[in-house]
Amino acid sequence: MNTCCQYFKSSIGKKQVVAITGLALILFLVGHLAGNLFIYIGPEAFNKYAKKLADLRPGLLVVEAGLAVIFCIHMWFTALLVMDNRNARPVKYLAKNYSEKSSLATRLMPFTGTLILAFVIWHLLDFTFSDHHGPLSMIHGKDFGLYGVLFNSFGNPIHSLLYIIAMIAIGLHLSHAIQSIMQTFGCDKFGAGRIQKVSNILGIFIGGAFASIPIFIFYLNKVGMCCLLK
Repeated sequence: MNTCCQYFKSSIGKKQVVAITGLALILFLVGHLAGNLFIYIGPEAFNKYAKKLADLRPGLLVVEAGLAVIFCIHMWFTALLVMDNRNARPVKYLAKNYSEKSSLATRLMPFTGTLILAFVIWHLLDFTFSDHHGPLSMIHGKDFGLYGVLFNSFGNPIHSLLYIIAMIAIGLHLSHAIQSIMQTFGCDKFGAGRIQKVSNILGIFIGGAFASIPIFIFYLNKVGMCCLLK
């Protein structure tokens, strides 16, 4: 028991917990992205995917609760590491972490993390817990379910812009997070440069793919949905 407590109090233990929970959240993001990309196939395909998720709801609640716990653990241990870093001595350590050589994503980690937390809460209220068959789901008098909710929500330029900003934050956060995870688990043998490139590519891809959805829906709002309403 003491050994376990010492592990979680140690810097290495905290970093590994952050890395493991971070990896779990990234895997969820990839799966969530794969499902969301059904939006490009059309309303029927996307709503079919959404219905399958809804049908899994009793069991899905366990998964969602697990994700919430993982998210909280990730935030808590990240906060502990931030406090440890601020209290660390000598000053050389701080100079190393906040040098001009550190990437923009690294310097913005506390801000992007906070923004992501706010976005997750908003996203859950905005889509997950919203009425998927209410007035907001209607397009030209026809109920399009969750697809209609997205269509009408992202038809608002401010709504779309806020989502895009959040996706940029996620991309930046991931570009450093993936690098940190790989380094925590000893992938340094591949070279710091290669690790950083892979991390940047994955961060840009995931963030960009998510950001493309509100852009695509906003575009559909502007050109009309004649092809989808046939």
